[in-house]
Amino acid sequence: MKRAVVAGGSVAGLLAARVLREWADEVVLVEPDLLPTGPFSRPGTAHAEQFHVLLGLGQELLAHWFPGLLDDLVAAGVVVCTPGRDGRMFVDGQPRPVVAGDVLVPFYRPLLDWHIREAVLPTVRLLPDRVVGLLGGSRVQGVRLASGSVVDGADLVVDATGRGSRLGTWLADEGFPGPPRTRVELDLGYATALYHRTPDQRLDDLLAVHSLRSPVSARPGVSCIAPLGPDRWMCTISGYGDDRPTRDPDEFTARCLLEPADAFAALARTCEPAGPVRTHRFPHSLRRDFHLVADFPEGLVPVGDAVASFNPIYGQGVPSAALHASALSAWLATGEPTTGYFRRLKVIVDAAWQTSTTEDLRLPHVTAARPLTYPFQRAISSAIDHAAMTDPLVAQRFAEVINMRIRPVDMLTPAVLGRTLLATLRKP
Repeated sequence: MKRAVVAGGSVAGLLAARVLREWADEVVLVEPDLLPTGPFSRPGTAHAEQFHVLLGLGQELLAHWFPGLLDDLVAAGVVVCTPGRDGRMFVDGQPRPVVAGDVLVPFYRPLLDWHIREAVLPTVRLLPDRVVGLLGGSRVQGVRLASGSVVDGADLVVDATGRGSRLGTWLADEGFPGPPRTRVELDLGYATALYHRTPDQRLDDLLAVHSLRSPVSARPGVSCIAPLGPDRWMCTISGYGDDRPTRDPDEFTARCLLEPADAFAALARTCEPAGPVRTHRFPHSLRRDFHLVADFPEGLVPVGDAVASFNPIYGQGVPSAALHASALSAWLATGEPTTGYFRRLKVIVDAAWQTSTTEDLRLPHVTAARPLTYPFQRAISSAIDHAAMTDPLVAQRFAEVINMRIRPVDMLTPAVLGRTLLATLRKP
């Protein structure tokens, strides 16, 4: 193709641009934010100051497109943590079994964004503007910009404008139906604070701690601690509804002291704060089912949060964006119509959506409609989760789901289900 246009300079947009470099003579990236020339936040990533961790498949896919990226992040201060030796996961204060394999990569989001921009932007044409509409009819040929100008002659337009995407409105303006949408109202809030860290300091003899307070606990949520370079700790605590954390540093300390994993109390008692408490609110998970749109124009595809945005406590954002870019690459190689891309996209979204919403729908305050099969899904999920606390094989497969290497449905093998049944029978 001669020209491809990407709307949005998010990680999803940058990854799409990286893929399109191999297919288009020119890639135009349209982004309204003034992109920083260093690892700094920008308005388009309001959650950038919160805790982020790069899951296993995300590490692998980014390394494929950007060889040496992990080494560059480590050189910039990212601390890679080995499960068991450096990092542990807890459920209501009880440690999960250690599973060998993927390392934990907690990172500062603006740092990752900057490194990807440094690799992508020199090879694309960056246009500081905002897309407000499409050009063309049954085949999209470009975009209209807020400045009043246009970018035409496009063989492909990619919407990477995030969960607030206006693609449905753009389609309606051209006479096409928008995609059906599904929302799960979460009312999630999380707060993050930095603490001073001495060289080689560990908390409860660990570097990274992931503490899940399950839906059956008094205060469901997730809390995380990890090093942010050699001299800082980053700590995030989340809660739902009336239990959302605030910016009050005394409240943040009190929450750390109440956390069932011991490392949080150790952090509050031994380390000094290194900045204010920053909060972020995530009202709902959202998916747009483009595969259900019967009349969709060619030459147009969405990626990233413009397709689906999940509960962030599961860390699926960056890996999902990378998987969407992989689907884009595989689809372009086939020459199929847009339906071929949406077919691939559905498999990716279904897996991530099931991982997050099966647990989210267990939360007592979530009022979203449950599918007819949900009681069965919940029973199986709860039993597998229980077995993963004691059985090595189930724990290994559970970790592969968390790291997005397999789908939740891939857990339903005779071996896993048999061991799950045994663990359930032994349960007090």
